[in-house]
Amino acid sequence: MNYWIKRILFILRKNLLFKEIKAHLKHRLYFIDSKKILPIRKIEEIIPNVSSQLINSEFEDGNVSSLELDYISRIVKAHNPLNIFEFGTFNGRTTLHLAANTKEETRIFTLDLPIQEISNTVLRIKSGEKKFIRKNISGAYFLGTEYEHRIFQIYSDSASFDYQPYLNKMDFIFIDGSHSYEYVKSDTQNALKLLRNGKGIIIWHDYGWSEVIQALNELYLNDSRFTNLQQIENTSFAYIKFE
Repeated sequence: MNYWIKRILFILRKNLLFKEIKAHLKHRLYFIDSKKILPIRKIEEIIPNVSSQLINSEFEDGNVSSLELDYISRIVKAHNPLNIFEFGTFNGRTTLHLAANTKEETRIFTLDLPIQEISNTVLRIKSGEKKFIRKNISGAYFLGTEYEHRIFQIYSDSASFDYQPYLNKMDFIFIDGSHSYEYVKSDTQNALKLLRNGKGIIIWHDYGWSEVIQALNELYLNDSRFTNLQQIENTSFAYIKFE
């Protein structure tokens, strides 16, 4: 069954909001499925049968889907990382769930481009992404929650940020910042430096947007470190575990 039909059926079964369906249909115009080459793995092949804690949070255009939110929550819960780094905070919906599905000692560091820097980025950002940068509050979903004290917000351009205090300390990294080819490649190279002793998990969102496909396909084909890079079935997640 077509990936997008499966996603829409999932949304309908869960009685999710109409605007999530609308957002996914709109995004379909920009997806180029035929160019995806990563091998596909079922979620059951990646993690044991664990359940996630999902918090009642409204979907907004720019968020991961409800199915993806469940999957990333289950993955992080199964692996129980000590430190997490997220590229792209947006409204903090995913950030909140990363915190809710990990232990009290887990710390989440989430980096977001401040609106003041929207015209001064080191690398090119896609014009369609600017609406996600122009928001009143970054991380609104986790502010004021019981998890806020474990989440540390960073405001910077990910291409110019000084990662020195975070190098070799992260166990789980989620890349969902700019979807331009240049930023996907840059964020990935920085993510590799963040991993503790080169080990841990990296997940990219929107493997389906053309420039994300291009960047990750190149890594898969040309960089031996990414031989095990895979797409998680029924999602736009690309996933790799370094062991």
